Formats: sequence, C-alpha cells, structure tokens
Amino acid sequence: FQGDSLSGKLFTLILAAALHHLRAVSGRPNPPVSELGFPTEWEYSDDCDFADEDIEKLRIFLPTVKEILKDWNLQVNESKTEFSTFYLAKKSDKDTNGQPLANNEPWRSNKSLGSLLCTEKDIQRRRILAEIAFKNFGKVWLSGKKISLERKLRLYDAQVVSVLIYNSNSWSPKKATMEKMDTLHRRHLRSILNIKWPKGMISNKALYERCKVEKLSKRIEHQRWKMFGHILRSMENTPAQTALSFAIESDNLFIGRLGRPRMNLLSVLRSDLNSRNLQMDNLYELNEIRDIAACNRCWENLFQGYSLPH
Repeated sequence: FQGDSLSGKLFTLILAAALHHLRAVSGRPNPPVSELGFPTEWEYSDDCDFADEDIEKLRIFLPTVKEILKDWNLQVNESKTEFSTFYLAKKSDKDTNGQPLANNEPWRSNKSLGSLLCTEKDIQRRRILAEIAFKNFGKVWLSGKKISLERKLRLYDAQVVSVLIYNSNSWSPKKATMEKMDTLHRRHLRSILNIKWPKGMISNKALYERCKVEKLSKRIEHQRWKMFGHILRSMENTPAQTALSFAIESDNLFIGRLGRPRMNLLSVLRSDLNSRNLQMDNLYELNEIRDIAACNRCWENLFQGYSLPH
C-alpha cells in the first residue's frame, strides 16, 4: 500500500477491516470498549495498542493478532512489540536491585509514538535531546551578523523547540518542571543573542519581546488546550472521548487511592478549565464543554481570556 497519495487511505481501510476481523475471531468487544466504558484498544497510523486487566491474556492474544493480520497482508513486528503493566508502587516496594520502585515503575520508561509514558521522564529526555540539537547548530548561533536574528530564531524554533515540546499536548507536568523548561528556553535565547552573564544582562520580559516569542510553558498550555478542543469535537466513540468519559465517570464509581491525589492529564485539564470558570466533574458538565468546543473560535477565545457569547 505504498507509492501514491491514496496509499495512506487504503492502509487505514485495510487495517480497520483487519481489526474488525480480529475482534470477531477473538471475542474482544466491537467497538473496542469494555462494559465499564474503558477503551480496550486504540490505534494511530500503523501503531496498535491493546489493553486488558490480565497481561497473560494479551500474551496469548499476540499469536492470534499475527495470524489474522497476516490474512490481510499486514505484518506484526514482534521486535517492536512491548508488554506494559501500569501500576503505582508503594513506598515500601523495591526492584530486583533493592532500589525503591515508587515513581520509578518500569512502565514510566516505556515509549509510545516517540514519547515516554511518564511525563516527568519524557520531559527530562526532551531537554537532553533539545540540548544536543542546540549544540549541533552552535556555529549558526555564533555567526554574528552573517545570519539575521530573525532567521536564527526561525531555525531555532524548527530544529530545537520542535524537539523540546514534541507531544507536549499530552503532558501533565508539575509547575516546577515547567519553570525548568522556561529556564532552558531563556538560556538558549540569550545564547542566540550572545548575551552572557554578568555583562549585557536583559530581563526575561525584554528577552521575550526582543525575540518576539512567548514563555514556553504558555505555548505548551496552548498546545494542550488545542488538542483538548480537537478531542472534544471528535466523535464520541473515539478512544480519546471514551477514555475521557470513563475517567470522569469513574470518579463516582470507584474509590481512589489513599493520600494526596496524583497529578495526571485529567487533573491538569480540569485546572485549565477551572482557571476559566468551567468545571468538568461529571458527564453533564463534560457535555456542556463539548458544546463550547464545537465552535473553534469560541474555544480559542476562551483560552485567550475572552468571555463566551451569551
């Protein structure tokens, strides 16, 4: 299915048909949603993820996946197939080397679509990759007036910032982590302007104005807001919509863990909404937010701080 502009569409149709066949043979739900409303699979391009409460069922399921997809001329790359168990370790839990497992569970270092599943670890990795990318263009930043500042900043945004904020719309970062991102961003901008301590100091506000950019944390928040709006406008049976509805409804169905609530994407989205006088604590409020997001301009104006039309 390669070689022309139609190939992507054909591949999507073939994969969808193969997955329907797979669900029929395996007895997995079709559409792939559990009785509680939790999505049991999700796909993006040629990547497929299957979820179950029992990992052994997924290990037994793999040969069936290979066999069915092969009937549709599709191949499963076992070298790229991973099995991840999601759980939160207790403070007393240790790994095989006797090291604490809390906040360092194996799944946090697993990768999906180029990003680590743990926000904090993914951001740490992104910062390292961005530093490498920045140093690769060191001669450009030191070229003086041979290359205009505008062109340098365009190159920096394309080759460094794009690496730094890749998939940032799905992050659930801590405030301190975002401050580190802003600090790294400002350090890069000062290097491009050849401003070094203690001479030629410049305030953060003046730095952003001179480079005609905004704080990176604000840009990341905007990316998250845009992606959230895109999800809200999608069909209600898509995995992202189903997962969102399940997460909100599960607050009333299940008892949470003891202790301080963990920060996750849902809590970050709720915080974004609360700062705009909106709530998302039940399905009724979720549907109201969907109605607002249906208008792209209204959703964007809401982020910018404008009030909604009556």
